[in-house]
Amino acid sequence: MGSLGEEDLEKLVLDYIESSNSVLDHVEKSSTALVTIQEIIEKKGEEEKEMEEKVKWFIRRRRLSYKGDDEKLDVMERLVSKLRSDGYNASICRTSWDSSFVGGFRVFRCARKYEYIEVITGSKMKRIIIDLDFKSQFELLKQTDGYKDVTQMLPTVFVATEERLKRVVSLVCGEMKESMKKEGMSRPPWRTTRYMLAKWLPENRGRVFGSKKGDWSMFDDDGEGAVETTSGVVLKTTCGFPIF
Repeated sequence: MGSLGEEDLEKLVLDYIESSNSVLDHVEKSSTALVTIQEIIEKKGEEEKEMEEKVKWFIRRRRLSYKGDDEKLDVMERLVSKLRSDGYNASICRTSWDSSFVGGFRVFRCARKYEYIEVITGSKMKRIIIDLDFKSQFELLKQTDGYKDVTQMLPTVFVATEERLKRVVSLVCGEMKESMKKEGMSRPPWRTTRYMLAKWLPENRGRVFGSKKGDWSMFDDDGEGAVETTSGVVLKTTCGFPIF
């Protein structure tokens, strides 16, 4: 086996340096993303802090917990009733939006739905979103250690203005995209930032519980039919997707 010439040795050194710099750049970007997400999560306005304290205090005092959508809905109803009795304009909102994407030679369409609590505050009608299941929306079956660090940082109960929620979702979806790429997974349409944000967008929502004082309207039991939203009538049919 021949010895390495000066040019070959120089090339090996340069390749090593470039490879090391690439790893360091990735680590630096991941660290920056983590710090940025954490800062946004912790940077709350006074109204958000007050609302979060009320929600967590009520959950602790009543020892509320849930497994499944029915129990979650019951907890949400109790929270909305408590907030409205304290004078807040609170309601359970259901977002419903049409989704379409191409798979092979077929175009798939389905209507998706999601529920969260919305509180309207101030003269400027600011939206404060209370999501009791925020963290689980970003779970993946296969994920990098870096993305695992991101999801562990997310709170299960998230109280935020629409703007702060958008920033967190956009950043986390960016990290999700990188994680799926490194794991050799193709990103499905329902994991894009635009799709994920649709769960909380006001134009997709219908206020289905507590929209008026004394209004105790409930979701339909059969899950079919239609629900009125600010953007018109949309179907309530659903289709499930795996966690990836």
